[in-house]
Amino acid sequence: MQEEVSLLPVLLLDPRPGDRVLDLCAAPGNKTAQIAVAMGNHGTVVANDRDFNRIRALHHMTERLGILNTCTTLYDGANYPKAAGLFDKVLVDVPCSCEGTVRKNPELALDPTGSLSRKMSGGQGALLRKAFQLCKPGGRIVYSSCTYAPEENEAVIDTLLQEVGRSAVHLVPARVEGFLGSEGLTTWNGEAYDESLQLAMRVWPHQNDTGGFFVAVLEKSTMHELSAGSEGVPPESPAPSGSWLEILEQRFGMPRDGFDAYTFFQRTARDLRVVNRDHRPPLKPMPESIGMVFMRAHSRFPKLTTAAAMVFGGEATRNRIDLDAEQIQAYVGRQDVHVRGDQVRSCTGIGYVLVCHQGVGFGVAFYVPDEGGEGARIQSLFPKARAVS
Repeated sequence: MQEEVSLLPVLLLDPRPGDRVLDLCAAPGNKTAQIAVAMGNHGTVVANDRDFNRIRALHHMTERLGILNTCTTLYDGANYPKAAGLFDKVLVDVPCSCEGTVRKNPELALDPTGSLSRKMSGGQGALLRKAFQLCKPGGRIVYSSCTYAPEENEAVIDTLLQEVGRSAVHLVPARVEGFLGSEGLTTWNGEAYDESLQLAMRVWPHQNDTGGFFVAVLEKSTMHELSAGSEGVPPESPAPSGSWLEILEQRFGMPRDGFDAYTFFQRTARDLRVVNRDHRPPLKPMPESIGMVFMRAHSRFPKLTTAAAMVFGGEATRNRIDLDAEQIQAYVGRQDVHVRGDQVRSCTGIGYVLVCHQGVGFGVAFYVPDEGGEGARIQSLFPKARAVS
């Protein structure tokens, strides 16, 4: 969940299917998810953060949403290696003093000297500089923050323009039709900034009843020389064959060619993972995770994950049960659900089944056929963390 103003950076980044996109300060993952959805689960999203606990939250986000075009890296964004290769789009949603959230965090107004902003601006400048280095010629960089301080916004961008020159990178209008904003500042506290900074957008709370925000869109010149490491992307891997394919065919009636667009791989004996076939992760740093977990493969009877059932369950022709609205409520509450005879016609016996609602995959359950006149039922395997009481 994000408020309206937080959606602006990705909207202005304009990620497209097939792009290679870097989210340099990604956790907890809301904007990463927005990027992945805008790309239709195709192409490559590299979501990076330097905080281990926050990157774990990002993992949960991508698994919960069934995102197949994203990998995560744990690295200091300001020192991100060139071996990662170049990116069509780079999002730099920087850590900041968060002055724009002052309506819900009044204590943030207690720094009238701006000392925190001056401390943070150096790190923000390093992140923007790295984004410039990793962006392809002709590519786009979006810099954003949820603070008002010019030291963390216009001053950071002005410094980059002075370092590399406007022939290497330039601003384009950061505007969204129907959304109110103000121009970026070109002077502040006796300092003058590049005139093009008026193309940035400042959002004040009274304009749209949102938090405060700053966003700027930069485009890198097509004449700029390619950075080192631009070929540092591994080749695509062929999709493996294995017993899991037989499970999908025999148990669920899913045709093998339905998975031609994906690559399956195992990093551990426990989990089979899936990622879209055109995904191009960095060589360095080594990704923490790629794609999503498709199947728990370590048990005697491998089980599809809830995320996999949501993405692919609608393709099943066997051992698939379509539940009505009342039954689905019981299912997400992790209750046993009694099922009618007409609902289990595709079931071949006791075991895992895929649960759908109105033709859309919803999760996994364990099917127990009618025994002793008690009626057929399914045991909900909906994740505890998502259960609805």
